[in-house]
Amino acid sequence: MKINNVLFTENSISNINKIIDQHELKTEIGGSLVGYQQDEQLIITHASDPGGTAKMAFDSIEIDGEYVTRFCNRLNELSNHKLYFLGDWHTHLSNNLNPSDRDLVAMKRLSNYTPYEYRDSLITVIINHYNPVKIKVYSLYKGRRLKTISNFIVPNPSWIGEYI
Repeated sequence: MKINNVLFTENSISNINKIIDQHELKTEIGGSLVGYQQDEQLIITHASDPGGTAKMAFDSIEIDGEYVTRFCNRLNELSNHKLYFLGDWHTHLSNNLNPSDRDLVAMKRLSNYTPYEYRDSLITVIINHYNPVKIKVYSLYKGRRLKTISNFIVPNPSWIGEYI
């Protein structure tokens, strides 16, 4: 199903900001995103850090796949399968929040591990490392390019406290 909006809960933004704050300003940082789909919207409730074996550089990050898989599976089980993996996030060390060729390749690779019916709702989020309120969200369009999706920050749903 096509996604028109991505809503970041205050909890997910708080998770991301804490991770960025704990990190040096020399390399990109990132992680996975967990939440749920409601009609043509994704609601992001949680964000992970990149994990202990992540490889970070000035212009790239390779997230620790085993670590983020455990993070996502744990939230999926705790929420009785209400919450699940929706994509990933990472920072850019510049004001340019456009996806790089490497970002597109990573998204295509990730979509290969995503069931076909969910590929249109898979997202990647790029955040300005120095000014984290600047966020751009992209989805893979027809498996070939990244398309911008609008995003907003919303209050936490009342039930989210059970999974924080």
